[in-house]
Amino acid sequence: MSKSSALKKSSSSRRFATGPLGKGKAAKFAMVEGITTSAKSAKMLKTHADRGLKGDALRSAIAASFATQKGK
Repeated sequence: MSKSSALKKSSSSRRFATGPLGKGKAAKFAMVEGITTSAKSAKMLKTHADRGLKGDALRSAIAASFATQKGK
């Protein structure tokens, strides 16, 4: 009899698959790790979030703002 290493549960049950963390859980992880956000970074995040950016678009906008600052 061969052994199967495949998971028995589907990922749709989310039993074994992880979901997105979200801001609340990410903030809790940051507190545990002792990571703080500078005032400049917090302002930049708020500015982009107020424009309605979320997820990948928000990450891209933040990365682009760091890239333009570096090129000055």
